Amino acid sequence: MILDDKIDQIRSQYDILQDNVYFMSAAVGPAGNYWLDAIKGYLEGLRLGDREQGLRVHMHREQFARQGNAKLINADEDEVTNSYRVMAAANFVINNLVHFEKGDNVVFSDLTYPSITYILLALRQKGVELRRIENVNGEVQLSEYEKVIDHKTKLVCVCRTTPWCGFTQNVKKLCEIAHAHNAYVFDDAMQAVGVTEIDVHDDDVDFLVSGSYKWQCGPEGAGLLYVRRDLIEKLDAGYSNYLTAQYPDSCPIMGPDGHDNIAHWDYPPANTADKFNLGQCTGEALVGWEATLAFLHGMEIPKIANRVNELGSYLIAQLQEAGCKVLTPVEADKRHGLIVYTNGSLDKDREVAQALSMANPKPVKVSTCSLGGIEGIRVAANFFNTKADIGALIDAQKAWLKTGKC
Repeated sequence: MILDDKIDQIRSQYDILQDNVYFMSAAVGPAGNYWLDAIKGYLEGLRLGDREQGLRVHMHREQFARQGNAKLINADEDEVTNSYRVMAAANFVINNLVHFEKGDNVVFSDLTYPSITYILLALRQKGVELRRIENVNGEVQLSEYEKVIDHKTKLVCVCRTTPWCGFTQNVKKLCEIAHAHNAYVFDDAMQAVGVTEIDVHDDDVDFLVSGSYKWQCGPEGAGLLYVRRDLIEKLDAGYSNYLTAQYPDSCPIMGPDGHDNIAHWDYPPANTADKFNLGQCTGEALVGWEATLAFLHGMEIPKIANRVNELGSYLIAQLQEAGCKVLTPVEADKRHGLIVYTNGSLDKDREVAQALSMANPKPVKVSTCSLGGIEGIRVAANFFNTKADIGALIDAQKAWLKTGKC
């Protein structure tokens, strides 16, 4: 399996793996020593009074994160900016960048993450119609999008990989459908960035958001917002960030001689995605994110993607052999390592998940989920996981089926 020759080195970065089998990356990834150490060093510098240095490196971290984020999704650097978390970026895109009028509609599915749906609910006050597509056996079918997207559709919201099912959408084909009706596509890629190969240019997606702390195993408080290049000038942000304006030199915080708070600041906003930078990422989050991106790119995203997909395939086969029903679409191009299965009912699945958390010799960390009629145990097989981890899960699951205990 790809990265097997480095797997011990990779796993050594996550102390929680010493005593646990960890399948919780879809909720929150394990803390990596690479970013914990980086943040400790940064905070130690501040403790020793190097506050000015901390402020100076902040912009460097912003720049590095933009470069690393762009590489994650094959975007140009000027199309990506840093964002605190998906919820904040989604609010900004939906409420600031997309201008709805009465009679418009927005399309989403019953597997859309609730934080996005909650933002959409407020659009009803503007007279915007919400059109929700129902999944079919865990899959949101393109034919269903074709039925409901029309000339009044302003925005289509999609989870590239659905969070509580694992279905991975063909975003390129969805964009073709939406753009034929001049609708924007908002791509919540929180469950996909870092463990799947993404090319936003080939997909022709309009907006993409993701965060750092799930599959990418980074610190909370950092992530990315992508805006397609031709939309950057077209869209009015309705938000001003003095740090990213088009100054002829550096940002004039200290000011030259005769500093004037109009003359020396009277420059247009950035002509890049930094036009939409809300300035929410803290220094320590950016420091940790810088270390995380270096770690991920050191492994190479295509290799990570292949490994995660292979682990997903192996997990599906083992679950089916054990007699469990897999609810995630099994085709390799419709999922990655996020696999949901059931023992027949959500009550049983909760009982199993609790038993797994107390399994010997190591607790097996999984979660249960219920959304859009998909109810079961969610297993997130990430790049640091192994077939042995999956074996521990399967052994414990089989033991429960036989004895009611793990």
